[in-house]
Amino acid sequence: MTTLTQPCYRCGAATNPGARFCEHCGANVKDRPPGDAPVPERLQAALGSDYRVMGELGRGGFAVVYSVKDLRLNRYLAVKVIRPALVASERMVERFRREAQMVSQLSHPNILTVSFAGEADGVVFYAMPRVQGRTLREILRERGKLSMVECLKLFHEMTSALDHAHAQGIVHRDVKPANVMLEHSGGRALLLDFGIAKALAATGGNLSISGQIIGSLEYMSPEQAAGSKTIDARSDIYSLGIVLFEAVTGRLPFAGATVDDFVSQHTTGGAPDVRTHRPDTPDGLANVIARCMAREPAERWQTAGEAAAELK
Repeated sequence: MTTLTQPCYRCGAATNPGARFCEHCGANVKDRPPGDAPVPERLQAALGSDYRVMGELGRGGFAVVYSVKDLRLNRYLAVKVIRPALVASERMVERFRREAQMVSQLSHPNILTVSFAGEADGVVFYAMPRVQGRTLREILRERGKLSMVECLKLFHEMTSALDHAHAQGIVHRDVKPANVMLEHSGGRALLLDFGIAKALAATGGNLSISGQIIGSLEYMSPEQAAGSKTIDARSDIYSLGIVLFEAVTGRLPFAGATVDDFVSQHTTGGAPDVRTHRPDTPDGLANVIARCMAREPAERWQTAGEAAAELK
């Protein structure tokens, strides 16, 4: 269990005893504004007495994740609290609620869906079952790349998950290694955060109302990186191609030092062949990945199921 010692009033991160400034967001923790309770306290108040906030699990670009125990069912949940800057209006909060309700209806063995969502006292959150495993991002950092058998298993499970969601009219918009969890038991791949990026987008593109980019540039489709308002299932297929390229080769197909670098490479350049970096890649897998990463949506697989069928 993580001990939240002197939590920061602004971001909720634990700080060292006696610290004056939060090492995560820089807030002066000694001068907490009157009535501005720490995020964990506000989350606890929003959840009620049937739940207990145990501590922080991690943080990302748009949320802080807390471990929460469901006292009624004796189970643990992972609850993501959206950063306040990304929920600047009631319109955005309402859109988030609607999207969370839609995603909660998904039922697929490779999708970790939303259990419930809520909003109170400036805290907007959603809860998911807490699973025992590691993200693909963590595994790739440790091992560099996956075995070919693991890559094929990952491909089939992720295309199956995407095909199910797309059939329900839901586009993920942020397919990346950090949003893929591999369970410790059996190695099943689970796709996380379905629909959340779309819920936080202001106009269907990749920017929130506050002007922050929703999604990860390294894995964005050209149309999403360019801010298109018409993002469909083929954008997820492109992102999956990037994820598979990295899982096979241990590296990204594109690199850049700035946002403009990434956007330029995604929108004007062609992706390299995985066999350039890993010659033992089967031709079938290499060709499927290449078509996933086609620059023009019309040149990609039109459905995830179509890509899976081709590899079979």
